[in-house]
Amino acid sequence: MPPPQPETAPARRRTTALAAVSPETRALLALGYPLWPLAALALLDPKRSPAVRREATQALAVNFGLFGMWVALEAICRIPLLGFSAWPLLAAIIPIWFVATTIFAIKAWNGDDVRVPLISDWLDEREERRASAA
Repeated sequence: MPPPQPETAPARRRTTALAAVSPETRALLALGYPLWPLAALALLDPKRSPAVRREATQALAVNFGLFGMWVALEAICRIPLLGFSAWPLLAAIIPIWFVATTIFAIKAWNGDDVRVPLISDWLDEREERRASAA
């Protein structure tokens, strides 16, 4: 007979500073992922909440980063012979953008901590430098 297994508590959702933001601001931040002008509008928040600034900056960085990748791949596609290998990647940018921004928007709407792989690390380092300088 196997030994009894200890009961595990159900996983709780990690609360973040974004969960304390008003639902209207969270909706603006969530829509800022697929629609980048709304993220720019969220940066004009009169309360200047660090959580709101962070999410809006991440949304803008995701959109501009993927746009930059699209421009670079488009330029590579113009090069003879080398361009043939870039066409499939260029065609994959739009679905990747759609899926990524949808997932990030849902997480932001629910008040979860949105961690964009490279951008969140860069923002963390920037905040640490600002905190150590103060």
